[in-house]
Amino acid sequence: MKRDPYKHKEKYYAWKIAVRSGIPRISEKNSELTLRYVGDMEVGRNISSRSTKGPRSFIRLNTLHQPSKSKRRTKAPN
Repeated sequence: MKRDPYKHKEKYYAWKIAVRSGIPRISEKNSELTLRYVGDMEVGRNISSRSTKGPRSFIRLNTLHQPSKSKRRTKAPN
């Protein structure tokens, strides 16, 4: 059994429960596409032919659903 000191698995499942009805602040269509993509990555579908086959780690799944740093910014830089 792998250790998870940073609770990536718990964070991923908590996010998954929180966005059951859709991801806030994005359109319904984009929310649906994102949830389907992350779900596919969870079970190992839709991965590059050069990548290792199988499900992605919880660290990777958490990274996939988080907005990039440039999109998190609320104010333009001075």
